[in-house]
Amino acid sequence: MGKTLSIKQKEKAILSVLEENQLLSSEEGGYQRIVIADKENHHYQLLATGWATPNHFVNTLLIHFQIKPDGSIWLLENNTELHITDELAIRGIPKSEIVLAFHPPQYRAMAGMA
Repeated sequence: MGKTLSIKQKEKAILSVLEENQLLSSEEGGYQRIVIADKENHHYQLLATGWATPNHFVNTLLIHFQIKPDGSIWLLENNTELHITDELAIRGIPKSEIVLAFHPPQYRAMAGMA
């Protein structure tokens, strides 16, 4: 893919991934997954919230992306077992434009991304 995607196209890809994973809500647990999108500042999150059991309330950040002004996508948090960057790659985002921000800078390139 030689053409760089616009921020709007990247936003659409991120929201598609998050919304798809929102559907994985636990039916028996009583909690739900919620997509939060701050389109003005380019932050996109997937949260799990609600009562997992009668005595255990869950309010957890599962996934957090940010699109930086240079167009790079920073994965700030991934508290799932999902290969979320692969999902973005399927939607046309080059891995060279994805930064695993939760890894120290010296180790990020080892993952095959920016």
